[in-house]
Amino acid sequence: MESVSAAGHEHHHTISAEIDQLPALADMLGERPRPEAFDEGFREMYAFVTETLVPHIESIERTLYPELDRLMQSRHSMAQMRREHEDLQGLIKRMGQFGEAIEAGALGPAGSVGLRRILYRLYAVLKVHLAEEEEYMRVLDHNLSAAEQAELVKRLEHAMGEPI
Repeated sequence: MESVSAAGHEHHHTISAEIDQLPALADMLGERPRPEAFDEGFREMYAFVTETLVPHIESIERTLYPELDRLMQSRHSMAQMRREHEDLQGLIKRMGQFGEAIEAGALGPAGSVGLRRILYRLYAVLKVHLAEEEEYMRVLDHNLSAAEQAELVKRLEHAMGEPI
């Protein structure tokens, strides 16, 4: 039987391996001219963020957060974590808008600075957020039976469509 935190850690490990590339991608925007490798790296990162990270956020909201709210009897609600998800969604939306400028060949110096800030901020928020989520998953480990944890892990995997 896999604990909630073990399953979550596996997911977060995969996500972290990808997002750890964000600072290097952002650094490329400081180079003039912008390296050709940036555009492909950006497309790959944006695909990961929209196709893997966003479904992860949505599944966590539907499966783990309600259980945590119940266990903590709203004394320490998940409101802040949900706000961070909203912030992440906003950063991802902005990232997509910059992606449109890249595809159109219209990402000038000011756009490069703006996108660089978005990429660094996305990285920083995600690193802290994922670490906080792992702490919350330990709450589930300590307060749910093995059967309840197994069911929650199963629901989480189902909500994401497949394991990461």
